[in-house]
Amino acid sequence: MFDWFKKSSYTSTLPLTDPKVPYIETPKQEQEYYSIGVTDDNRMTLKIGYTTLTMNRKGCADLIEQLTVFMNQLPESTND
Repeated sequence: MFDWFKKSSYTSTLPLTDPKVPYIETPKQEQEYYSIGVTDDNRMTLKIGYTTLTMNRKGCADLIEQLTVFMNQLPESTND
């Protein structure tokens, strides 16, 4: 059934890919750390590094509310 070791020629197999061709391109160095904008379909976008967060108006308002709650939970810093 399996005669892999008995073959003298492996012409029916696929060759391996060229190891010189990179599979993943290296990311380009970015100067922007973040950007905020609006898409064509009236949604807010927040880009941080390689990550993009897109949300509608209600999602944006909810995020601001959550961040406000978290900010109020932080202990007061004595090094102001």
